[in-house]
Amino acid sequence: MIVVGMGWQSAALAEHALELVAQSLRMVGASAPDYIAVPDFKNADTLPQSVAHRWGAGVLWITRTQLQQVQAACHTASSTVMRHVGVASVAEACALAGAGDGARLCLTRQVLCGVTCAVAEGDRK
Repeated sequence: MIVVGMGWQSAALAEHALELVAQSLRMVGASAPDYIAVPDFKNADTLPQSVAHRWGAGVLWITRTQLQQVQAACHTASSTVMRHVGVASVAEACALAGAGDGARLCLTRQVLCGVTCAVAEGDRK
């Protein structure tokens, strides 16, 4: 199962998110994600649903606790993100948490115009 984890700034545009996800999927040789995994503290934003709809994927809302549990497995970290949301990695953590136990990052954090994404593969149940 392929899970794209995403983070974004409030001013980020859906077109940039769609472009970044498409680029990231090409980089890992995947045609589409099974899920778009995003932090639940952004649940008022419609960006994740727009991206998921384009790919025919489901949306997974990842809790702050889930994000914290996988931080050690993340490859990149941002002190700015840590100050603002309490975890150093959002996109990678969302991808890993969304992909389930034994998940592995296929692509570390990528950035485009205020959007971040990472890709993980796992056996989500």
